[in-house]
Order: sequence, then C-alpha cells, then structure tokens
Amino acid sequence: MLHKFNTGIAKRYGIHAALMADYIRSEIIENEFHGRACHNGQTWMRSSQMMFTAVMPYLSKHAVHRSIKKLIQDGILVRGEFNVSRFDRTAWYGFTQFGHSLMIENENEDYQ
Repeated sequence: MLHKFNTGIAKRYGIHAALMADYIRSEIIENEFHGRACHNGQTWMRSSQMMFTAVMPYLSKHAVHRSIKKLIQDGILVRGEFNVSRFDRTAWYGFTQFGHSLMIENENEDYQ
C-alpha cells in the first residue's frame, strides 16, 4: 500500500502527524463520496488506535496516540463520539475549519 504525507504539515507537526492527517483526510473524502458518516453537518471518519496501526503497521500505538493528540491540541482535528452503542468507545475524527484549510493550503504547496 502506498502511503503519502503532506510536507507542509510534516514541517509544522512532524511526519507521524502528517501521515495520520493525510490518512484521516482520505477516509473523510471517501465517506463524503459515499454520503456516509455525516454528523452535525460535517463528514467524519471512525477509527480506533488499533485500526490505525493495522493500516500503518510502521507506527506504534503510542505514536498514533501522540500524533492524534497533537493534531487535536493544535486545532487541526476534532474528536467526536457518534456510536450507537454506549459501550462502543471508537472515536470519530473530523477536521476543523482551520485544519481543512491547512490541508488544502499545504497540498497546493506540495505540487508547485
């Protein structure tokens, strides 16, 4: 599987955070295309830390946790819980307006 990352995000937040942001963005785009995972007027992606490490086996669970925490603290991602079962603690992730604009802005820089 080919994984890529946004170099502008990597410069600001690190390679692991850039990998996570790009993967989350691609999942959200896929969900938008299929019209699923829409809550509160925003499209989200749902994943546990274990699921992230299954997709990106080169990242440890700790690296995934740290990267997501950093992206949330820096106002790029938001975390939601839209699970049907109250016992399901799987997190949902979406981009803030700032995070979305940052991804697009840096994506355009990568291809100039």
